[in-house]
Amino acid sequence: MTQPDVAILGGGLVGCATAWFLARRGLSVIVIESGDLNQGASGRNAGSLHFQLEPRMTDVLRSSPERLGQLVPLSLQAIDDWRTLPEAVDADLEVAMHGGLLVAETADDVELLERKGVLEQRVGLPSEMLDRSGLARIAPYLSDAVCGAAYCSVEGHANPRLVTPALARAAQRAGARLAVGMTYRGARRVAGVWELEATALDGRSVEIRAPQLVIAAGAWSGPILADLGARLPLRPIPLTMSVTERTRPAVGHLIQHMSRHLSLKQLKSGNVIIGGSWPSRLRWSGEVAGQSDNELLPESIIGNFVVARDIVPLVSSLRVLRSWSGIASDTPDHLPLLGRVPGLIDAYVAAGGSTFTLGPTVGRLLSELIVDGSPTLSIAPFDPGRFAALSEVAA
Repeated sequence: MTQPDVAILGGGLVGCATAWFLARRGLSVIVIESGDLNQGASGRNAGSLHFQLEPRMTDVLRSSPERLGQLVPLSLQAIDDWRTLPEAVDADLEVAMHGGLLVAETADDVELLERKGVLEQRVGLPSEMLDRSGLARIAPYLSDAVCGAAYCSVEGHANPRLVTPALARAAQRAGARLAVGMTYRGARRVAGVWELEATALDGRSVEIRAPQLVIAAGAWSGPILADLGARLPLRPIPLTMSVTERTRPAVGHLIQHMSRHLSLKQLKSGNVIIGGSWPSRLRWSGEVAGQSDNELLPESIIGNFVVARDIVPLVSSLRVLRSWSGIASDTPDHLPLLGRVPGLIDAYVAAGGSTFTLGPTVGRLLSELIVDGSPTLSIAPFDPGRFAALSEVAA
């Protein structure tokens, strides 16, 4: 029998960050992870730190721009958190915040970028529009097809293979327990406490009793919530990424495209990482303890490189070393699920949205909600109850 103050489901970036912040506040914490730490989306993404509103949010940008603008204060806090994170966890996370460009090739894209910029600048995000001549000065490596871009001076990237392990070590130093290889089987609320059932690697049944429960299992948070009776619209998204051979330093920014799927960055080592929401084939069990995986699609890898070549021509001369896939998650309004789970006592969820970029900030705010009753930054726009309310109206 294990009896911590808080049980966290999920050993990714958000789960380990939350454990670290809670343990620093003096709570006893256990992180339950069925596989290895960082083996899910936290360690299988491109490592982008994109503080501008993302291209995948275009539908909401067109229909409900003010709603989308509620994400910007969270991004502003994330900028500060990433600046201090390496020193706080005493680890080199290969954080580089040297600027990002969200590029456009058409007048329609430029108009959307300008609309996005109004939202961001209203609350202080450092972004500005650049025309072709402005781009030629700071990003001569871009193709002439790029006619404009939104520039954010603090965007960049970090190494996803390093961030979560560093947070996990910091959490352990603060007193958190990491139960790796322990498969979650289910939970129920009994006499004011969550009773969790799990299976250890050696097949032993393990029971964990904790007053408070955090669900931070990425795309798997959906099935876990559904098993507890809370159905929230969190959908799995299988994505494709690739890395090239090393080349001379040339690309000095995080590059994204407003309408053609692309994210691109060059690492200090000289390798170029290319992604941007190109799909893979999802094999999704949809069960709490079920197996899920992705299959790479050649057409996605090729299509991704075609866009990369069109925007950054030097890519055409580089060989691909490896392609991989990860399962991210998203909500209908592209805002994260963050806060108390509607209908469940002392249960919290942190999933969806830009999990890598916002992960450390989400962990801190969630720990403040649990310990203090309210966080230092409002998370009301991300309340999971917003979907329950919409469902009631629709009914």
